[in-house]
Amino acid sequence: MLKTIKRMASMLGVKAQYDGASTKRRMAGKGNTITGPNGPIERSLPMLQARSHNAIRNNAYARKAKEAYVANLVGTGIKPQWGNDEIQQLWDRWVNECDADGVDNFYGLQALAAGAQFEAGEALGRIRYRRVSDGLAVPMQLQVIEAEHLDPAYSRAFDGRLIRMGIEFDGIGQRRAYHLWRHHPHEKLTSEMNTRVAVPASNIIHMYRRTRPGQLRGVPELTSVIVRLYEIDEMQDATLARQKLANLFGAFVKRKTDHEPEDDGPFFGTQVSMPGEGGEEMDELTPGGIHYLEDDEDVTFSDPPDIGANYNEWLRTELLAVAAGAGITYEQLTGDLKGVNYSSIRAGLLEFRRRAEALQAHLLVHQWCRRIAAQWLDVAVTSGALSIPDYWQRRASYLAIDWIAPKWAWVDPLKEVTADLMEVRAGFKPRSEAAGERGWSLDQLDAEIQKGNASADKHKLVLDSDPRITAKNGSLQAALEALVAATEEEENS
Repeated sequence: MLKTIKRMASMLGVKAQYDGASTKRRMAGKGNTITGPNGPIERSLPMLQARSHNAIRNNAYARKAKEAYVANLVGTGIKPQWGNDEIQQLWDRWVNECDADGVDNFYGLQALAAGAQFEAGEALGRIRYRRVSDGLAVPMQLQVIEAEHLDPAYSRAFDGRLIRMGIEFDGIGQRRAYHLWRHHPHEKLTSEMNTRVAVPASNIIHMYRRTRPGQLRGVPELTSVIVRLYEIDEMQDATLARQKLANLFGAFVKRKTDHEPEDDGPFFGTQVSMPGEGGEEMDELTPGGIHYLEDDEDVTFSDPPDIGANYNEWLRTELLAVAAGAGITYEQLTGDLKGVNYSSIRAGLLEFRRRAEALQAHLLVHQWCRRIAAQWLDVAVTSGALSIPDYWQRRASYLAIDWIAPKWAWVDPLKEVTADLMEVRAGFKPRSEAAGERGWSLDQLDAEIQKGNASADKHKLVLDSDPRITAKNGSLQAALEALVAATEEEENS
């Protein structure tokens, strides 16, 4: 039957309904291998990570892409608003002592994890429980470790257990443990004493970006442009070498072998090579040199193709692709603001910030911050650092945290503040949302305003910024109110 169908299709000239599925010459060899979400990662992840690390170490554009990614996703830190003063105060104490390495605070670890996720495709955080006697606000710390601790080649199936790419799963597909190298596998000092340790999944925060259902590990954000980055380096090296070679072209003098050059005195500024009179044979070019050739000698140079004046446009096109692959704007990648105006850069930033907000919500908050905060609050209650009698009955409500990211800074802040003011006054935006965009909870903001007003009243200050005294147009609010009150009193009398 199948042969009959093929024969009939051939007779009728039937071809693939989708050009993208064609196997003809135009599409031959292009993406013909069908894979699952994990096979290519399992084979390629170590090399991708190594090349990404190298690019960020040595390529200025790769380094700038990482810095722009971290600065926009994390900034000064994505901070929780707990809705409970006692919990908030304890958290604010703990953030400065949470790092197991004793270097960063909690928001510094956020930036470290976001950078690791960009560079290696994923970041690992290990919860470290401490003794109450250690004197921490809450006996728990966080250790951020590189993804290389989780070996993608370590896959096993035994005793009803499945270990895939270093992650152990139970019978229903839930993560049970992470098999981590005790020390970084590429540090020579500890390689001989290195062993794998099965760490319970509840103690590991695994942050990575999934692009396919079922994907177990992440890949570096530069994966799709890593070849371009290396080719840009090679092209710039070749262009520089070509320019250096051009600088060597001075002058070539051909003379008869039986002709002795006249001695016209010293020749300043140039090293002259004189074959036949103790001079060395010409085996290299020197900048600005005058080189003498015998009558039977000639110099021939290669003429490689040259993109010449098109180099700048070629580089810009390549960097546009790099920026797109890294998920940032061209201006952020290069700092090149030529031809940019307020409208164009704002349009580009809006698109980028939509992506950044999605990553903040789905990656940093959901996978990283939320897990850590839940573990922290559990430890705070069980260790006695917090006394909340109904905690286990109302745990979900206590963990209903607002995570506030730093507000985006705009090119023209006056327009943005005016727009916020109009939205709040029109009722299109709650005041709490406007405060949250600036890194405040509404309660904190109002408390600070009240504190400032009390201080101004104490020192008998009349500030133009105080809406209780001065109206928006600059008139004295109190004077107007007094005038209105006097008018009403006169009318009543």
